[in-house]
Amino acid sequence: MGLQSSGYKIDIVFVIDATGSMTPIMDQVRQKALTLHEDITAGLKAANKPVSELRLRVIDFADYASEGEDAIHQTAFFTMPQDKERFEAAINGIVIDRRGGDDPENALEALFIAMNSDWVKISTGEKGRHIIVLLTDAQPLNLQERAGCVGYPADELPENVTQLEEIWNEDEQSKTTSLSKKDSRLVLFVPDGKDEAGHDWKSVMSWERTVVMNVDPSEGLKNITLDHIVAEIVRSC
Repeated sequence: MGLQSSGYKIDIVFVIDATGSMTPIMDQVRQKALTLHEDITAGLKAANKPVSELRLRVIDFADYASEGEDAIHQTAFFTMPQDKERFEAAINGIVIDRRGGDDPENALEALFIAMNSDWVKISTGEKGRHIIVLLTDAQPLNLQERAGCVGYPADELPENVTQLEEIWNEDEQSKTTSLSKKDSRLVLFVPDGKDEAGHDWKSVMSWERTVVMNVDPSEGLKNITLDHIVAEIVRSC
């Protein structure tokens, strides 16, 4: 399926919890990896938002305490549909068995990496979106909570979620990333509530330009399908 000659320039970064409980949703993503771009572009076309350029990137995360330097993996952007086989290989390369310790995980660090992606430039007069889709059934560790663990890049990360939000909302004149404030969207599939240590997604849920799909902590993402994810991507555009 070719993309439209004019329309939206869309970059999507999938930030995926790569621990064992995520197996059901990862199996769906693997099965649809080759045609995921078709589902997204078809949904957007139906919403009168034709796509001229679509790129997909994947970041998977676990816990630095148990995984050390192997806690977070990331790919470059794949231009679709030209790179669909490479995208499929990247998805199939995500290993979730035996990864991660007890909840929570280093999701905020992975979100920071996503925000610092090499986003497509959306010039004045062009239509586009920079979209981050984060999928997890766990609460997030605080930024810097794993400082001192093997591989944890403490000096490269914000000190807390407030600083992370400031980066998300940077104006064009003071940008430290190529993320477009006007065109950025964050789609969260995350659990509501707190864990026993008080970790939660509440602060991130309140960010501007953010869509939240609450996940039942007792069910995880068992009831979430790839169709739900594509629908929220389309809605966020």
